[in-house]
Amino acid sequence: MGILWIKFSKKLDFVTDKLVDVYAKFRDFFAPGWIDKNRSRIDELKLMLRAFNRSPLGVFGFILIVFFFFLGIFGPMIAPEPYWELFRYPRNMPPGWMGHVFGTDHYGRDLLSIMLWGARVSLVIGLLVVALGVPLGIILGLIAAYYGGAVDEIIMRIVDIFYAFPALMLAIAMAAVLPTTISSFLYKVPILEAFFTTLFGIRLYDSGNLGPMLAVILAMVIVWWPGYTRMIRAVALSEKEKVYVEDAKALGLSDFQIMFKHILPNLSSIILVMVTIDLGSIIILEAALSFLGLGAQPPIAEIGRLVSDGRQYWPDKWWLVIIPGTFLFIVGLGWNLLGDVLRDVLDPRTRRSIEFGLKERPVYFYDIIGLIGDLLLIGGFIYIVLVPVDVPGAFLMSGPLIIAFILWKGLDSIGILRKFRIGKILGVITYYGTYLLITPYLLPGAFNGFLITLAGLIIKMIRDELETMRSGAE
Repeated sequence: MGILWIKFSKKLDFVTDKLVDVYAKFRDFFAPGWIDKNRSRIDELKLMLRAFNRSPLGVFGFILIVFFFFLGIFGPMIAPEPYWELFRYPRNMPPGWMGHVFGTDHYGRDLLSIMLWGARVSLVIGLLVVALGVPLGIILGLIAAYYGGAVDEIIMRIVDIFYAFPALMLAIAMAAVLPTTISSFLYKVPILEAFFTTLFGIRLYDSGNLGPMLAVILAMVIVWWPGYTRMIRAVALSEKEKVYVEDAKALGLSDFQIMFKHILPNLSSIILVMVTIDLGSIIILEAALSFLGLGAQPPIAEIGRLVSDGRQYWPDKWWLVIIPGTFLFIVGLGWNLLGDVLRDVLDPRTRRSIEFGLKERPVYFYDIIGLIGDLLLIGGFIYIVLVPVDVPGAFLMSGPLIIAFILWKGLDSIGILRKFRIGKILGVITYYGTYLLITPYLLPGAFNGFLITLAGLIIKMIRDELETMRSGAE
C-alpha cells in the first residue's frame, strides 16, 4: 500500500504548497517584504509538510484531530437534543432504538447528543490546561537554565517536590479541595461565570458545576507544568552556550529578549511535539478524574462520567462503556499519531528518512489487490459493528485475525516453510478455528463479517504471493 500512498501524497503536496503560499501572502499583506525576507523559511515549511504527507499515520492522526476539533466547536450546535432533559426516553436503550444511533444513557438521554456536548467539555479542558500549564513550565524552565545558580536550584527543587507526589493522586487532591473556593469567586464575578458557561457550552442554570470543572483544570495544570520546566531547562542549557546567544549579549540585548526572542524560538519544535502528545494524555486524565466522580457533575455531559455511569451495567449494556470509551481512544490515538510524526518531521535527520523511506515505482496489479484486501479486513469489522450491532464481537474478532497474521508472517520468515505456504495455510486454519471457539459469544449476524475479513485475509496472502513471483522473475 506504500506505493499507492506516495501517489496520493503527491496530490496532498499540491494542496499544502498552496496553503503555505496563501499564508505567506497573508503575512506579506500586513508586512510588505515578508516573503522576500523569509523565502528560506517558506521553502523549509513546504518541505516539512511534504514529509508529513508521506506518513499515512500522521495524516490519519491529523484527520482524527480535525474531526475532534469540529465536534468540540460545533458539537452543541449540531446535537439533536439538549443535555439537560433527563429521563426523556427509557434508560439504557440499545443503539438504533427509535432512531437513536448510539442508544440512550443512564439518564434516558440520547447518547449521541450527550457525546457531542461532552466533546466541547473535553476540548475546552484540554486547551485550557495547555494554555495555563505550558507557558508556566516554559518560563520557569528558561529562567532556571539562563540564570543558573541559586535561581536554578530553587526552581528545580520545587519541581522535584511536585514530582515526589504521584500525578493522579495530586490531581485528585487538588480537584477535591478547590471547587468551593472557585465557585465562591465566580459568584462574585458574574462576567467570568457567563464567560465560562458560554465557553463550555452549558446553561447558566448549571453554572454551579463550573467550580468542580475549573478545579479539575487547575489540578491538571499543577500536575503538568513541572514536566515542561524540566524539559525546557535541559534543552535551554545547551542552547544558551551557543554562539548566537553570546552575540546577542555582546550587542547589549536584555535577558528577556535573549530568552524569549532568541532561545525560545529554537525550542519551538520540541514544545510543539510535547504539547501535541500531551493533549491526548490531558483529555484521558480529565476523563479519569470524571470517572472517579470529580469534575463535571450531572446533568453536564462529560465523556469520563458516561463511562463511569455505564460500568454498573457492563457487559449487558455494553454501549454505555464501549461507545464513549472508543471516543476517548480515538482522540488519544489521534494526538499520539500526530505527535509522533511531527517529532520526526521537525527533526531534519528523521525527516529525510520519511521523505525517501518509500521508493517510487509503477503501481503493479498486486498493489491494487493488497488495497482490496485491506478494505475487506476493515469492512468486516465495520459490518459487525453496524449490521448486527455487535461491538464486543468486533473486539473479539480482532484476536483470531492477529493470531493468523502472526502465524503467517512468522512461519513465512523461514525459507522452507514459505516455499510450501505453511504459514498461510496455518494462518487461515487458525483464524477459522479460533472463530469457532468464540462463536457462542457472537451475534448470528457476525458470521457475514467473519466471511468478509476472511476474504480480506486470503486476498492479502494472494497479494504476497504475486509480489514474491514478480520479485523472483526480476
